[in-house]
Amino acid sequence: MEASNVILSAPLQQLKDEHVSLREDMNLFYEITEEIEFESGPALIQEFTRLYERISTFNSKLKAHSKKEDDWLFAMMASRLGENDKTIEVMEFEHEKAEQHLRDFLTEAEQAGPAIDIDEAQAIAVYAVQAYATLIQHSDREEKVLFPLAEKILSVGEKAELERRFRA
Repeated sequence: MEASNVILSAPLQQLKDEHVSLREDMNLFYEITEEIEFESGPALIQEFTRLYERISTFNSKLKAHSKKEDDWLFAMMASRLGENDKTIEVMEFEHEKAEQHLRDFLTEAEQAGPAIDIDEAQAIAVYAVQAYATLIQHSDREEKVLFPLAEKILSVGEKAELERRFRA
């Protein structure tokens, strides 16, 4: 069964649609990390400040999205899949890994403060690149594997419950 041909119910489609916006944000912050890699002097520090602002905003959006998956979708799916299935475990691990990279970026940027130097800025920006790589792979896996699987295994009632939770 080709995953891309699966028609998703409203709550799963909503999660997939949120990926579009998150991916746009990620692509923007990734472009800034590339600028930081090749810039020097005050321009680099300016780009780093832009990156910090982007990541701060993105992090809030990502948390709201991940909460829906972690608290509702993953929990429902885990009970259906049984304890021997590692699908949800892998998804949760990837969420944690991406969130850790973003936390490391924000924490180290805040500790460096406005007096940050070029080497520090470039080193800290690596966390943003790592978060990007993790999240691009992760959202891809959710769209190709997880959401179609959820569509197949969750009951109509569970999908309605998800939709209700997402609206709350």
